Amino acid sequence: WARWSRPWTQVAWAFLTIGIVLGSWWAYYELGWGGWWFWDPVENASFMPWLAGTALLHSLAATEKRGLFKSWTVLLAIFAFSLSLLGTFLVRSGVLTSVHAFATDPARGLFVLAFLAVVVGGSLILYALRAPAVSSRVGFSWVSRESLLLVNNIVFLAATLTVLFGTLFPLIMDALGQGKYSVGPPYFNAVFVPLMALLVPFMGLGPVARWKKDSTRRWQAELAIPAVVAVVCGLTLPLLGGQYNVWVALAVALSGWLVLGLLRDLWYRVRGAASPGAGLRRITPSYWGMFLAHLGFAACVTGVVATSQYNIEHDLKMVPGQTEELAGYSFRLLEVVPAKGPNFVADEARFEVSYQGEVIALLAPQKRRYLASGQVMTEAAIDAGLFRDLFVAMGEPVGEEGAWAVRLHYKPMVRWMWLGAIMMALGGFTTTLDKRYRRQRSAARVASASEALHGT
Repeated sequence: WARWSRPWTQVAWAFLTIGIVLGSWWAYYELGWGGWWFWDPVENASFMPWLAGTALLHSLAATEKRGLFKSWTVLLAIFAFSLSLLGTFLVRSGVLTSVHAFATDPARGLFVLAFLAVVVGGSLILYALRAPAVSSRVGFSWVSRESLLLVNNIVFLAATLTVLFGTLFPLIMDALGQGKYSVGPPYFNAVFVPLMALLVPFMGLGPVARWKKDSTRRWQAELAIPAVVAVVCGLTLPLLGGQYNVWVALAVALSGWLVLGLLRDLWYRVRGAASPGAGLRRITPSYWGMFLAHLGFAACVTGVVATSQYNIEHDLKMVPGQTEELAGYSFRLLEVVPAKGPNFVADEARFEVSYQGEVIALLAPQKRRYLASGQVMTEAAIDAGLFRDLFVAMGEPVGEEGAWAVRLHYKPMVRWMWLGAIMMALGGFTTTLDKRYRRQRSAARVASASEALHGT
């Protein structure tokens, strides 16, 4: 059953990854404040099942390969699906106020809550009755791939529970009449980030580790060079940003450790083939999926930390003809003119962006008012690049003489987050192409045909 359920889990996880990426992208482009993640309760509603689903994917790998963690895998599946239903309730019921929430509908919220209670309650009852029948008694050494997968599960479960607590705590306190509470980025950054930092070193060991029993001496021999190179990269590469930052150094070292471990494992897999091309062709889609997903995770971690630590933001009052400097770039406000769209009117600012005396971009952010609703929205203008984004957003008119409030952002490596997440989703889809899943389906069809033949 683990082999049968893995591709379904991988596809669902990949689509959820894409959904989270699109939500982050939308917030970055449409809300006008330059952020990409705010630990909003509705953002968390999609993130919690993603974390639980990631743990489930790795637990399924151990269950399929070694027959381990069977009952735990079933419990994780129940937990991940329950969190998906909880997210639906949070978004649809109106208990939360968020830019991501849908229209308030208490009746629909009660239905989802009742459905959640039935599904979770029924699943847990069945689990309690059937868990002893699917328990596994297969042993393994603590120095093995199984132990690393267990650590993965523990860390992701802890991360899920911390996000769940931070999301539900204000709602619980409000329901108990204890007043309004807010749990924001300081809490999540303090508890979630260390867990992810703890996870990455074990991820670097995963592809190298052997099933059932391994040796720390072998790990040291095979990963000593990647470890040294990763530390050197962490100590030197952040200097390219112009300002050394210890958090960026740590992120680069950990991501480098993960990437170099993957490349080392790939090299060992192809070096014995007649040619590198032949070696690459014999690698299974399942391995390529893992490779892409872990590589994407490293890119995502690097992007998150770099843009968080090196982001520069200026809130200014500017008049036409004024020039401001930000991170070596010159932003000149040329003019503010009226503009009109199919369903809105706007004030449009026109900026000329220069670097080292050369014009590199013309940006036109808008302050829009939609005619049907009268709602005022900020439409940011972004000069995108692989290693940096330049972000300009308009505020409100300030005083006289045509002055406007303007927000300028310099965001290094922000796109690495989304590119890394897309790579993770592609890894999930790629894994489902593995031949062993097709063989399983073919065998099932043969068995069904045989049963039908004997039944007649």
